[in-house]
Amino acid sequence: MKLKLTQKKQETSDCITFIFKPEQEITWQAGQFLQYDLPDSKADERGEKRFFTIASAPFEKNIQITTRVVPGDGSSFKQDLQKLEVGAEIESISGPAGSFTLDDPEKNHVFLAGGIGITPFRSILLQLDHEQKPLKIIMLYANRNSEVVFKDEFDQLAKNHPELKIDYVIDPERIDVEKIKSLVPDLQTPIFYLSGPKPFVDWMKSNLEQLNVPTDQIKTDYFPGYN
Repeated sequence: MKLKLTQKKQETSDCITFIFKPEQEITWQAGQFLQYDLPDSKADERGEKRFFTIASAPFEKNIQITTRVVPGDGSSFKQDLQKLEVGAEIESISGPAGSFTLDDPEKNHVFLAGGIGITPFRSILLQLDHEQKPLKIIMLYANRNSEVVFKDEFDQLAKNHPELKIDYVIDPERIDVEKIKSLVPDLQTPIFYLSGPKPFVDWMKSNLEQLNVPTDQIKTDYFPGYN
């Protein structure tokens, strides 16, 4: 399916949002991903195809990719993506897919996000708000600096939903065992969602294991290509 670029938005100094209009309507669940194809005769060893979470909520209709892009650095795919002009097209070749979705908004949830791993949480939170469902969520969002992607949107959601608690954890501060214990009073009943680079997700799983969180209450979403 063809996706036409309608808007590019600089979220932070190194993160860009690309908004695409699909040639026909796409139905997905908040937290899912698509696979994209962007032909390049000089593609790097990872090739011309990439998976990206759909950062937009389903009610928004358009497909949003938000990713960290550093000019002259990173994969050939991201360099090609950054060069796209409004009106250009890429192709979605598989999906939507993925089980990193929220099943029961009446349950308590803890979201642990690292860097650009925040994208599925934007989709989930905005869709819950749109459907006027509760946001019974504690979110810990770790970032390398104070340029926090989607911060204005999240702060507005927290203002509208007192049950939503957000803590921005800025480097050199870390989400560790003590941080989780101090911010999550009940560790046995919530469903924990972990999203970010693999080292971050592995570290969060290790922390939760130390806290005796049941493994069947942990869902993970790994983002390849990041440290």
